[in-house]
Amino acid sequence: MTDFIGFVWRRHRLLGLITLVALVAALVFAVDFLAEAVYFADPAHRDRPVEPWMSLRYVERSWGLPRPILFELIGHDGDTPREAVPRSVGQALRDTGMTLPEFQAMVEEAQRELRARRGR
Repeated sequence: MTDFIGFVWRRHRLLGLITLVALVAALVFAVDFLAEAVYFADPAHRDRPVEPWMSLRYVERSWGLPRPILFELIGHDGDTPREAVPRSVGQALRDTGMTLPEFQAMVEEAQRELRARRGR
């Protein structure tokens, strides 16, 4: 194995470095995916009460809502670019003038409707 690594380093250094960078990037994405999957597999992190510090992605994952539905709740089109969407629930509430209990109720209702449509 070390002979092969030595050969690649001597003869194909650029290709070896590009491959190494690609493998590290794949490893980073795999670890991030697994960490998120394990985190949200824990029932304590599902259907958590919405708080102002939460990102919209956190609410999306915790409540199992697709992005277009969540964006609709805060008054954005589902195709809205990421840069135009508020970064946190608190920021979205300030932008829309909604209160946290109103938003929580809307999230719960959206989840009930989605589960009813899916037959759960």
